[in-house]
Amino acid sequence: MRELPATEVIHWADVELRLETDGSVMRLVRGQNLVVELGWVGAKGSAPSLVTDDEVEHTLSTPAGRLLQRAAINDGWRSRWVLVRDHDGTVQMAERLRVRPGPEYSLWSWDSGVTAMFTVAPTHAAGPVLGIRVEQGYLEQAADLGASSAGVEYLVAPTGTVLETGERMVTVLSAQWYADLGEFEAKMPAWTLETQLDDGVTWWGDVADFGVSVPEGLELGFFDGKVSIDGPPGRRIIEITGPRGLSRLALEWVPQVEQVLHQLVVRVLEQEREPNVFEAFCLQLAADRKAVWLDPRAHELLDRMDWEADGSLFGVAFALARGRSLAEAAVVTDALRLLARYPVGVGYGRVVMAGFLASLGVGLDSQARCLDMLSRPAVGRTAALESSLLHYRSVDFGDAELAGVANRLGGLLPGEAPLMGWTEIAQLVGLLELCPPEWTGANYYAQVASKARGKLLCAYLDGRVTAAEPLAWLLLTPELSPTA
Repeated sequence: MRELPATEVIHWADVELRLETDGSVMRLVRGQNLVVELGWVGAKGSAPSLVTDDEVEHTLSTPAGRLLQRAAINDGWRSRWVLVRDHDGTVQMAERLRVRPGPEYSLWSWDSGVTAMFTVAPTHAAGPVLGIRVEQGYLEQAADLGASSAGVEYLVAPTGTVLETGERMVTVLSAQWYADLGEFEAKMPAWTLETQLDDGVTWWGDVADFGVSVPEGLELGFFDGKVSIDGPPGRRIIEITGPRGLSRLALEWVPQVEQVLHQLVVRVLEQEREPNVFEAFCLQLAADRKAVWLDPRAHELLDRMDWEADGSLFGVAFALARGRSLAEAAVVTDALRLLARYPVGVGYGRVVMAGFLASLGVGLDSQARCLDMLSRPAVGRTAALESSLLHYRSVDFGDAELAGVANRLGGLLPGEAPLMGWTEIAQLVGLLELCPPEWTGANYYAQVASKARGKLLCAYLDGRVTAAEPLAWLLLTPELSPTA
């Protein structure tokens, strides 16, 4: 009897599918880089029951029953799990799959149910992109991220599903390589893509043959073989039941940024404490945009802001906005002097440019100083991309990096970035908005930025985001855009 290796390997063109010998984890590896890792959460492994050049089978076990797992490479990568309830009695389903992208890849997820998909895309290039679909079964992101925020766990059945003795449940994922997210997007049904709308615009979907259920507050209609839905600003989840089962689709009616800004600053002014720098920055810009009227008490709060002691980029950004609004050249000068001492991280270049604009507004000539700050070496590739877009604009470096940023935001696909926070999303939106209009991908990057911006504004309106920091990042960039 041969000694089992640490892993079983199936070759797929220039990548390898590596399975732990006990079947507990599958890893797709390109060269030395992990692309993605899949595993059934809590499954107890065993030696493989079948090993061929293109297929490996295991019999695993979970508290819910026996789990038959097969991983195969044919035209693509196909993973199949069959959960058999061979125990006595009924079990409430809480089984999960875990997905973990590699360090150089980002995960985008549309956990819609029977039509669920996710992509694993490079963070510093356009492609190739791994697109994974639910071929059979159901996926819905669990309410928590699981044991580690490096991965995401998905329920494999709707909450409340039970499995009786002798019953079985099948989950099949199929994966293919695509040149970029756009190629994968082209394979999606049209009704899944046009889901973000301006306030007052009707959503139309070619789903009249399916069962459609909408929450209270939405208006459902049928016309010329299509379904129409109208709703107020914000995000609403509709349910579509087709031949394969239930899909959940998020429709977003995007509010104006002034509406969100007004909502946030009113809450800030009503609180019992003094604002932090992100709130103060939003307050100042709300006043400048005439989204809110600041009374003497509010101005006193802003005047008391100890932005120098704060030690953050947004302390400086607030001072620049305040100095520009009050035409106080000394405040702008002090802010630029402090900024020159900071490391060149993400956001640094945008604050430098805000400083240059503020200096023009108060009659100073700080061009040489700001150009010197923009020429300093950046810390990390994302910060280097920002410096490039604001200074020397290298398309050879910048276009590949911008494509990676667009991948992290899911391109134009429906869904969410489950491993990214709202602040990081807002930071990336601002980078895409800095793309020079003459670059080939400028229109695409603008659309991706608009989609992600709309998601964040809806999240504020619905109360899923309450902190001021993401909105402050969104407000920092627009006047710096090359098209502004």
